[in-house]
Amino acid sequence: MSALLPLLLLPSSSAWQPLPYASPRTSLHPTSRAHARMDLFLDMKRGFAKLAAGDYDEKAVRGRIERDIARKPCLVYSTTSCPFCKQTKKVLDDMGAIYTCVELDEAEDGFAIRTELEAIVGRSSVPAVFVGGEFVGGANDGGLGGVLTLHAKGQLAPLLMRSGSLSPTQRI
Repeated sequence: MSALLPLLLLPSSSAWQPLPYASPRTSLHPTSRAHARMDLFLDMKRGFAKLAAGDYDEKAVRGRIERDIARKPCLVYSTTSCPFCKQTKKVLDDMGAIYTCVELDEAEDGFAIRTELEAIVGRSSVPAVFVGGEFVGGANDGGLGGVLTLHAKGQLAPLLMRSGSLSPTQRI
């Protein structure tokens, strides 16, 4: 049997056919299988977030978030150690913007807030920035494209001015 093993491993020359060439570009498109894996991952992530949040009053937490979004001219949900959060807050600080920051890792109900934010905007990542009641995104993505992206395009200052978070006399 062991003498036959090497023969079994050798491909038959009559069966050999070249594999069809696939452009690297086509491999970048997600397949339905990849989407299914991502959906499963997101469902697991939501489940873990909900588990970490523990038992809380969903309506009360969501109501408080929605009131804050509606009332605060600029609202940033952040964590103290997140580098993207630090970049986002630095841009707002350098512009002289007035904003409210909720540090989720310091808030008693931070996990609950994060879980409800995911239900509101469809993602639980931070930073989550709202200007004038509108979700503008995180640092580089989501919502309107993110704070850093909007700032680079010159679109952040007008948004902040319209919301009352930045006056024309403040540094930009």
